Amino acid sequence: MNQKKLWQRKWKNDPSELPPNNFAHRAYKIAQQGKHKTLLDLGSGKGQDALFFAKNDLSVTAVDFSDNALQLLDKMAAIKNLKIKTIQQSIDDLHFKDSSFDIIYAHLSLHYFPDKQTTKIFNQLYKMLKKDGLLFVKCKSTDDAYYGRGTEIEDDMFSFRDHKRHFFSKEYLQQKLAKFSSVQVKKTSSTYKNYKSSFVEAIAKK
Repeated sequence: MNQKKLWQRKWKNDPSELPPNNFAHRAYKIAQQGKHKTLLDLGSGKGQDALFFAKNDLSVTAVDFSDNALQLLDKMAAIKNLKIKTIQQSIDDLHFKDSSFDIIYAHLSLHYFPDKQTTKIFNQLYKMLKKDGLLFVKCKSTDDAYYGRGTEIEDDMFSFRDHKRHFFSKEYLQQKLAKFSSVQVKKTSSTYKNYKSSFVEAIAKK
């Protein structure tokens, strides 16, 4: 199945409200330590994290390639009287000027692309950040229970039940962040629907 159709179907007529992710709380706590005002939420979905950041006085731009997701976010932002700029774009085809944002936040949205596209995306995110800007990234890791399941597309990338995922190792993510002046990478895990869900997270400063 086309990946856009998959996510369009997921977000169609889904009025349920989700709490912000723990990763968003951690990102905001770190962001508070500097004079960060503008934030780009990449692959925002229906926007539980974008809403959280906007509620905490950040100027938020939310990007997703699903207009169904963005319509849900627009409705929820209106209900909560929060201002969020929503833009329908694909992460591998972003159109922002250099030095546009203080923070770029990507929660489980960068692990869907082959290596060549992934490299291009990280290079572009670096350019889009302002000086001393922060990039927060969380991706599925090669320790995940679903790693290796389905049809292999390329190294560490598989298609399983119509869902394509590129699993990151800690070393792989560090490599993609090599341009940044300061990088912290760690592994995390949680239990999701009775299986081990494993991740690699990074905080990178330009």
